Amino acid sequence: MISVLGALCACFLPSDIMAQETDPSDFRPAYEMPLYCDYVYLIDADTGQVLLDRRSDERMYPASITKVMTSIIAIEKIPHPERVMIEMTEEMLEGLEEAKANRAGFGPGDVASALDYIYGDLLPSGADCSRALAFYTAGSEAGFVRLMNQKAAELGMDSTHFVNTSGLHDDDHYSTCQDIAKLYLYCMQNETFMEAASTLYYTSVPTKNYPAGLGMDNYVLMYINQERPKYENFKIPGFEAGKSGYTIEGQYTLVSNASVNGMNLVLVNGHGYKEPHYPASIDDAEQIYNWFRKHYKRRTAAEKGQYAGTARVTGSETGTVDLVLAEDVTLDLPSEADTHLVYDIPSFVKAPVEEGEVLGRLDVYAYDRLAGSFDLVAEGSAGRTYFLTLTRAAERITGGRVWIISLGLILLGIIFAVMSLPGPVKKRKKRKHF
Repeated sequence: MISVLGALCACFLPSDIMAQETDPSDFRPAYEMPLYCDYVYLIDADTGQVLLDRRSDERMYPASITKVMTSIIAIEKIPHPERVMIEMTEEMLEGLEEAKANRAGFGPGDVASALDYIYGDLLPSGADCSRALAFYTAGSEAGFVRLMNQKAAELGMDSTHFVNTSGLHDDDHYSTCQDIAKLYLYCMQNETFMEAASTLYYTSVPTKNYPAGLGMDNYVLMYINQERPKYENFKIPGFEAGKSGYTIEGQYTLVSNASVNGMNLVLVNGHGYKEPHYPASIDDAEQIYNWFRKHYKRRTAAEKGQYAGTARVTGSETGTVDLVLAEDVTLDLPSEADTHLVYDIPSFVKAPVEEGEVLGRLDVYAYDRLAGSFDLVAEGSAGRTYFLTLTRAAERITGGRVWIISLGLILLGIIFAVMSLPGPVKKRKKRKHF
């Protein structure tokens, strides 16, 4: 009778009690870099792991990193851009001088290739090139902007809206660091885009106003890793490509990528300013990339199949089941002293348990920030006891009201026990013999 009651009680033991003895708030926090930009977003392009996030989902004015969208649409819409020739017209240039827009330098009557304009769009950030690509592709800037917003919707850039092709300020022309990262990750898959964005210097085909071709500097790379810099020089080993921007309202912005200790990093930062007058966003990029170079690397903190803990299995034949990692724990992580593995393992689970079933979770912290979560799975199986199998069948029959069956079994046990007790001994009358 006692064993029956014990089995019944085991059926109602809680299965969601989680073992969590470590408080991540006790971990040492990461160094807070004093940055010029108000908005910052650093991710691993290969894994999507977020390494640094400061207001990355808030609206900002993207300024000329808008031209990342302009150029990728032109690349996709114009097959063989090196063969397509486009004449610069007065209509394409209208209003740019008054708006003090940055230009590559093409003038009316210049005939250059679409590829020249793509390079002019990305390297010297030429609004004249943005307009030329827009008019050729969509007939007008407004028509091209519709393509830009359509592409933004396709890429899941839900907090982005474009008004023009160049990034000239408009209160309704905005994005976020997270959205720009989605766009840049998409562009990184395009060979033509990345080749242009990583080119230091480019010369166009000969034109009316430039018989030797129009020379163009890359306004990002000219500041980075230069032996004979024209301006301020920033040392960023592994820096590959980027696009910067500036408006009075948006201040300095930048989207870029760099290879750092086996990590393929993408950085978006915006609304930064510093005197003297050079890109504060590039200054921040130097500090961010180099800090992570010093403190982080891609590594495996735990391996697939590694033992994580044991959970009790109520109503099972085995009583317990071991939990192991479902996959390698590979992330961008700081030194081992600042990497923390926190296991969430249930105190109890109900039988049956199948091998490979997800039963817990491993949270990996870099300093005090969650870096990633990984499944813990059952290493073996644990079947139900015979009694529990009967109980589960009763649950199905009674629509889950197993207490009815349980009460009935208890009452039957009591009746059976009472009936089994010996009855009173009756005295037998002696029979008289005559």
